[in-house]
Amino acid sequence: MSADGDALCTDCGLCCDGTFYGSVVVAAAETERLARVRLPVVQNEGACTMAQPCTALRGRLCDAYADRPSACAAYECELRKKVNAGACSLTEAREPIAAMRTLLVTIRQAFEIREGDSIWEKILTLEEPATSEAAALAVVTYGPAIAAVGELLTLGRASFEPRFAGGGSRGEDRTR
Repeated sequence: MSADGDALCTDCGLCCDGTFYGSVVVAAAETERLARVRLPVVQNEGACTMAQPCTALRGRLCDAYADRPSACAAYECELRKKVNAGACSLTEAREPIAAMRTLLVTIRQAFEIREGDSIWEKILTLEEPATSEAAALAVVTYGPAIAAVGELLTLGRASFEPRFAGGGSRGEDRTR
């Protein structure tokens, strides 16, 4: 791994803040160790998982980095792979991160999502407007945020994670 790849991760944190994933699949053998460092693991449909945003995330840094799950240790987004391979400079790689953060601000403000809460949980709880008047108001209120969600998904797939679908699990059929 390169120093630029490491710097990119500490500038980003999107894989841990709930933007890309709703949970991390954790190996059963890791649950005791993770409990000792206060990383909450739950049984979810027969798998051990940790919810995202990660409780160990402090700003953009992992407070449990040395003890993080193996799925987290093995994970590398496409952007980091490009930086490590020399196909993209650190400066160039910071551009999509900044764009993602701008989109996240728009989404969080419009849907009244607090920092540390999952944007995807909030989006999934939105209800279809009951009347045409409510629908017109929703377009005005949420239109820019809905467009930002579309841009976030497109940018996320193009720059970070080709299979990004918003709030899925990492570690199922791939590491993290």
